[in-house]
Amino acid sequence: MLRDNPVLKKMIATGEEQVGKLASQLLGNEAFMAALQKTVNAAIEAKGIAMRNVQIALAGLNVPTAEDVKKLEGKIEDLERVFETLSIRITELAKKNGRGPPQR
Repeated sequence: MLRDNPVLKKMIATGEEQVGKLASQLLGNEAFMAALQKTVNAAIEAKGIAMRNVQIALAGLNVPTAEDVKKLEGKIEDLERVFETLSIRITELAKKNGRGPPQR
Protein backbone atom coordinates (compact mmCIF):
# COMPACT_ATOMS: atom_id res chain seq x y z
CA MET A 1 0.00 0.00 0.00
CA LEU A 2 2.57 2.60 1.11
CA ARG A 3 5.22 1.08 -1.12
CA ASP A 4 3.09 1.84 -4.14
CA ASN A 5 3.03 5.55 -3.28
CA PRO A 6 5.21 7.38 -5.87
CA VAL A 7 6.11 10.16 -3.41
CA LEU A 8 7.34 7.63 -0.86
CA LYS A 9 9.31 5.78 -3.55
CA LYS A 10 10.98 9.03 -4.59
CA MET A 11 11.85 9.86 -0.96
CA ILE A 12 13.38 6.42 -0.43
CA ALA A 13 15.40 6.66 -3.65
CA THR A 14 16.64 10.13 -2.73
CA GLY A 15 17.58 8.95 0.77
CA GLU A 16 19.47 5.96 -0.60
CA GLU A 17 21.31 8.20 -3.06
CA GLN A 18 22.30 10.65 -0.32
CA VAL A 19 23.50 7.84 1.98
CA GLY A 20 25.53 6.43 -0.91
CA LYS A 21 27.18 9.79 -1.55
CA LEU A 22 27.95 10.25 2.14
CA ALA A 23 29.45 6.77 2.36
CA SER A 24 31.61 7.44 -0.69
CA GLN A 25 32.85 10.70 0.78
CA LEU A 26 33.66 9.09 4.12
CA LEU A 27 35.47 6.15 2.50
CA GLY A 28 37.48 8.60 0.38
CA ASN A 29 38.47 10.69 3.39
CA GLU A 30 41.93 9.63 4.60
CA ALA A 31 41.45 11.08 8.09
CA PHE A 32 38.17 9.20 8.55
CA MET A 33 39.68 5.94 7.30
CA ALA A 34 42.70 6.36 9.61
CA ALA A 35 40.38 6.99 12.57
CA LEU A 36 38.24 4.01 11.61
CA GLN A 37 41.30 1.76 11.30
CA LYS A 38 42.61 2.99 14.66
CA THR A 39 39.24 2.27 16.28
CA VAL A 40 39.06 -1.23 14.80
CA ASN A 41 42.63 -2.00 15.89
CA ALA A 42 41.87 -0.76 19.41
CA ALA A 43 38.76 -2.95 19.56
CA ILE A 44 40.72 -6.00 18.42
CA GLU A 45 43.43 -5.31 21.00
CA ALA A 46 40.82 -4.82 23.74
CA LYS A 47 39.21 -8.14 22.82
CA GLY A 48 42.59 -9.88 23.07
CA ILE A 49 43.26 -8.34 26.47
CA ALA A 50 39.80 -9.35 27.68
CA MET A 51 40.29 -12.93 26.45
CA ARG A 52 43.65 -13.18 28.24
CA ASN A 53 42.10 -11.83 31.43
CA VAL A 54 39.26 -14.35 31.22
CA GLN A 55 41.76 -17.18 30.74
CA ILE A 56 43.75 -15.99 33.76
CA ALA A 57 40.58 -15.75 35.85
CA LEU A 58 39.42 -19.22 34.80
CA ALA A 59 42.85 -20.66 35.56
CA GLY A 60 42.74 -18.98 38.98
CA LEU A 61 39.38 -20.61 39.63
CA ASN A 62 40.71 -23.93 38.33
CA VAL A 63 38.08 -23.97 35.55
CA PRO A 64 39.25 -25.37 32.21
CA THR A 65 38.99 -23.19 29.13
CA ALA A 66 37.70 -24.42 25.76
CA GLU A 67 41.34 -24.70 24.64
CA ASP A 68 42.16 -26.86 27.68
CA VAL A 69 39.25 -29.17 26.84
CA LYS A 70 40.39 -29.47 23.21
CA LYS A 71 43.91 -30.39 24.33
CA LEU A 72 42.53 -33.04 26.67
CA GLU A 73 40.30 -34.44 23.93
CA GLY A 74 43.35 -34.76 21.68
CA LYS A 75 45.27 -36.58 24.39
CA ILE A 76 42.34 -38.95 24.99
CA GLU A 77 42.17 -39.72 21.27
CA ASP A 78 45.92 -40.45 21.27
CA LEU A 79 45.51 -42.79 24.25
CA GLU A 80 42.60 -44.56 22.56
CA ARG A 81 44.76 -45.21 19.48
CA VAL A 82 47.59 -46.54 21.65
CA PHE A 83 45.17 -48.76 23.58
CA GLU A 84 43.67 -50.10 20.34
CA THR A 85 47.13 -50.86 18.94
CA LEU A 86 48.13 -52.63 22.17
CA SER A 87 44.92 -54.65 22.18
CA ILE A 88 45.56 -55.81 18.62
CA ARG A 89 49.16 -56.76 19.47
CA ILE A 90 48.09 -58.68 22.59
CA THR A 91 45.46 -60.58 20.58
CA GLU A 92 48.03 -61.39 17.88
CA LEU A 93 50.55 -62.59 20.46
CA ALA A 94 47.91 -64.71 22.17
CA LYS A 95 46.97 -66.34 18.85
CA LYS A 96 50.64 -66.89 18.03
CA ASN A 97 51.19 -68.66 21.37
CA GLY A 98 48.12 -70.85 20.83
CA ARG A 99 45.93 -69.15 23.36
CA GLY A 100 42.66 -67.34 22.92
CA PRO A 101 42.39 -63.64 23.40
CA PRO A 102 42.77 -62.51 26.99
CA GLN A 103 39.61 -62.29 29.08
CA ARG A 104 38.47 -58.87 30.20
